[in-house]
Amino acid sequence: MNLKEEIEINANQDTVFQVMLDLERFPEFMEDVKRITILEKDGNRRVSEWEAEIDGLVFKWQEEDIYYPQDYKLTYKLIKGDLDKFEGYWEIIRLSDNKSKLVLFLDFDLNIPTLKSLIMPTIKFKVKKNLALMLRAIKSRAESLTLA
Repeated sequence: MNLKEEIEINANQDTVFQVMLDLERFPEFMEDVKRITILEKDGNRRVSEWEAEIDGLVFKWQEEDIYYPQDYKLTYKLIKGDLDKFEGYWEIIRLSDNKSKLVLFLDFDLNIPTLKSLIMPTIKFKVKKNLALMLRAIKSRAESLTLA
């Protein structure tokens, strides 16, 4: 299932990219993100372990991130966790000197055929809501750093 959310941010690409890369601080300003631990770092690659709660449902996973500073983009892919498929990208598009658009794309799936048709619409709604909350949190954080 594919989901895409985007938000305009009153900050330049560099500021938004730095906020986006600072995963370990996400729990400080994202209510649903409970914990992120960086397990490995190697150049523009890192492996992180996440714990998030979405409307009472706790999800845990490990993902591999590859970031491309020259393109203001980060790709991520599930290594292991509660979902069968969880991958996508973050991308920052320059709108002007001090305005950017942050795009978050997610492709995810549960491999529970008997329950999939019953629970997937609810999970899609909750995950989409969570993506929007993450983007608003990054917007707020990046704009506060721009004003500082």
